[in-house]
Amino acid sequence: MMRAALLLAAMLLAGAAQAQDTGAAGRPQLSAAEAKRFTIAEVLKTTGRAGAEKTDPWDPLADPLARNVPFTADYTVDAAGRADGVKTFISVQQAINRAIVDAAAQPGGGRQYILVKPGTYRELVYVPASARPITLYGEGATAADTVISAGLDAAVPVADYIRQHGAQFARLAPAIVEMHAQIAARAPTISTSGSMTVWTRNHGFQARNLTIENAYNKATGNARDECGERVCGTPDQPQARVSHQAVALLVEGADKAQFENVRLIGFQDTLYLKSGETRVTARSFFHKSYIEGDVDFIFGDTTAYFYRSEVKSLGDRTMSYVGAPNTNWRTKYGFVFNEVKFTSDGSPNALAGKYYLARQWFHNSRCSPYAPVAVAGYACTLGTASAYQAPKGTITPTVLETVGKMVVMNSRIGAHIDRARPWSDWNAPGTLAYRPAQFSSDDFFKNLKNAGFDPVNHLGYGKQPLPPDVYLAEFNNSHE
Repeated sequence: MMRAALLLAAMLLAGAAQAQDTGAAGRPQLSAAEAKRFTIAEVLKTTGRAGAEKTDPWDPLADPLARNVPFTADYTVDAAGRADGVKTFISVQQAINRAIVDAAAQPGGGRQYILVKPGTYRELVYVPASARPITLYGEGATAADTVISAGLDAAVPVADYIRQHGAQFARLAPAIVEMHAQIAARAPTISTSGSMTVWTRNHGFQARNLTIENAYNKATGNARDECGERVCGTPDQPQARVSHQAVALLVEGADKAQFENVRLIGFQDTLYLKSGETRVTARSFFHKSYIEGDVDFIFGDTTAYFYRSEVKSLGDRTMSYVGAPNTNWRTKYGFVFNEVKFTSDGSPNALAGKYYLARQWFHNSRCSPYAPVAVAGYACTLGTASAYQAPKGTITPTVLETVGKMVVMNSRIGAHIDRARPWSDWNAPGTLAYRPAQFSSDDFFKNLKNAGFDPVNHLGYGKQPLPPDVYLAEFNNSHE
């Protein structure tokens, strides 16, 4: 381990070098041969532990969900109907609960289908891991006819969460109660990963023809503050937290989760794709769907494919980032967007053309080893925990290797995205949360070395990948 003084000197040199490299490689492009590695079949054929994935081919377009095959409902949700508690319900969560109970009683059965009649269902919906996969589908003319909506944000006090929603989870299946209890046990707030409207851990979970919304700030706009818990980080305010993170959908560890003609509505952090455990990825597929938001609104560390969909940046804040992947460096694929329209709401901020496709989430970092910070004696060294107590901090190998991977191909990119530099650094040099954009494994290894971390001796990595692994890239995109 280098001494703090040597580390700071290395950071000073790294900061200057990285500023040049980022500008020179602002828009890396895949070759036609490289692009073939990012087809649906290739990206979605492996899952599991990073660096040791198992092969499990998956073709979501062949599934009845994508082919719009009519389903026969096992359960029906109708807010205007009369519930019998067995087959018909007025609450989506109650129908999910019954499906989980029935799956436990009949674990060898097939997929369970839940029809949700048109209407707006103002509730939280938690779907635990189960012996049987669940399909949730609407029957309206459009996905907008069937809406599941709530309005939690990351700064909601736990006591308020319990008061507002505790009764909803009383007397449900133990696995659902446990999900609620995990949020209720936090303090003092529910945090970003407790703010979701719909939360699924169900392998093979499907949704079709419906809307999932986090309505937080939707009536007023989200421009009240320009700082979020993954945006701020200065030496004098190292733990700045505000209330703009508000997740619509959290897919946690659910492999082969599939979404067809689904609308995801929110501002910051609309869609969270989270591994069930560190360095283990699962797969999600979004087809003919619509996702909107402003900051980091598609984020997480799993493998996800977005196909023939629309992704809209909302512009009432002066910053906007579509993606915030924190993919582990050994995981083969992060987020892939293929034949996607990147649009905006046409607001003045969007028209400025300075929004971004993504920035790589420096997940759980408390200090940065990648550029100098204006604090006397500052150092950020390798440690067993990520922490900062001025002027020194530590960072773990797990945090260092959440590099973030995202490829955009065959897509139409609106004029709201910065044409010269669509990939952003994570925050600005000089802040505790800063990390430069890393376009490949070459950048990753170079940055580690410049920061004083030997990839082999300090982190236990093998040889540097050759050819380099792709982290951020494009192929065959067009522009407005």
